[in-house]
Amino acid sequence: MQSGLTRTLRTSAPRPLARRCVVRAVERKEYFDYKDMPPMPLTVHKITIPEMEYVIVDKSCEPKRMASLAIFYDLWKDKQYGSRLSRKSALTALCMYDQDDVAEAGANPGQYPNIDLLQKVYSEGMDVAFVVEEVQAPTN
Repeated sequence: MQSGLTRTLRTSAPRPLARRCVVRAVERKEYFDYKDMPPMPLTVHKITIPEMEYVIVDKSCEPKRMASLAIFYDLWKDKQYGSRLSRKSALTALCMYDQDDVAEAGANPGQYPNIDLLQKVYSEGMDVAFVVEEVQAPTN
């Protein structure tokens, strides 16, 4: 005999999450987008990949690439990546970018060159060093 309570089964598809996030299990951090990351020092002015003669960001001529500056600086100071772009660090960086930007970069190659670079590093299994150039404080 069944009681007066009935159980309703959910037959519809689950609702999408309001904000997608990725959990980096290695460090147990969650990044919703670059604004959630710790602030970067003001002394960083340029990030490059010398081996490829590629400028990731140069603050003197690209003031709008602050997401790339924050993300690559975060990778640079994280000891587990050793200042290198590899499959692991590229995947981590791609997870830090806003997922809408990553999707748009896939649909429009060339519009987001740094995301294109990270996808290339990941898909081709590249391993290259990158350099963070900081402005030296004046000494008295």
